[in-house]
Amino acid sequence: MNEDTILKRLFLIQRLHFHVLHKELEKHGLHPGQPPVIMIVARHEGITQNQVAEKLNLRPATVAIMLRRMEKAGLVHRKQDESDRRLQRVYLTEKGKSYYEFVSQKMERMEGIATQGFSEEEKFKLRNFLDRIITNFKSHTRGDSDA
Repeated sequence: MNEDTILKRLFLIQRLHFHVLHKELEKHGLHPGQPPVIMIVARHEGITQNQVAEKLNLRPATVAIMLRRMEKAGLVHRKQDESDRRLQRVYLTEKGKSYYEFVSQKMERMEGIATQGFSEEEKFKLRNFLDRIITNFKSHTRGDSDA
């Protein structure tokens, strides 16, 4: 693989982000996959397990395992939907809500580290470029492209 590729850089960014964030989360007993779940559930209280999986682009079975672990840690609780017993709705506990504040601050800090020295215009352009990459991959996974 060419050392000068965009995807290699994105992979390196992801690994560095994981490493820095993991060190912070470990001190508070959080696992790396948990902050995105906390953020989603905080913003969408009562979201279904399947909706969480969709938002994270993960298999529902993977999310079920994550949620079971988070329930044991006292971060979330699941409740059967009253009108459709097949659905499990997810809510943050009080502990989970306090972690939401912590995670929000850490994510904001990570964003600041990542974009240090960038102008607002550069951040805007970067977001747009990354959104286009995401759209390209989503389009490809739906079979909209022959690439």
